[in-house]
Amino acid sequence: MDANRLRTGEKIAGAAALVLLIVMFIGWFGIDSDSVGDLSQGDLESAAESFEGAGGSGDSFSANAWESFGFIDIVLLITILAAAALVATSAMAQRIDLPVALSALTAGLGILSTLLILYRLIDTPFGFGREIGVFLGLLAAAGIAYGGWKAMQEEGTTFGDQSNRTQGRGDAAPPPPPAGPVR
Repeated sequence: MDANRLRTGEKIAGAAALVLLIVMFIGWFGIDSDSVGDLSQGDLESAAESFEGAGGSGDSFSANAWESFGFIDIVLLITILAAAALVATSAMAQRIDLPVALSALTAGLGILSTLLILYRLIDTPFGFGREIGVFLGLLAAAGIAYGGWKAMQEEGTTFGDQSNRTQGRGDAAPPPPPAGPVR
């Protein structure tokens, strides 16, 4: 492995993936009886149970990304793994024969992760507050998307090229121009 082989986009995607992995273990959503107001202790506990593994003490509960989501955390993990694969294959000067370039896959998953986190940031369950982790996660996911896009630019590829590649059009020459009028 030679880190000197990494281009700027791959470095950005890799660093953002590492940050997202770390941030997924800190609080993303929480509930505090002082800030909720009229919730009884029973209501607070039943609300906290809606998180898969919420932890807390007394009148407050906090949940990280692993505990807050049903499937979004898996999408985030796949995004992290794709960014890590992009960095690893580039650092080892390896090519993986995929139907789509790994940089495009990383950029697409980064965009999807950013949109999913943004959705959960906007649509939080009643009474749950946003904690610093969700904002950091949003930035890290956007960093992966940008890093993947930048890596695509450095490779000289676009999403359109990748679409043509998956449809079997590849690098085929364009069709000849239509013949002019016959005299």
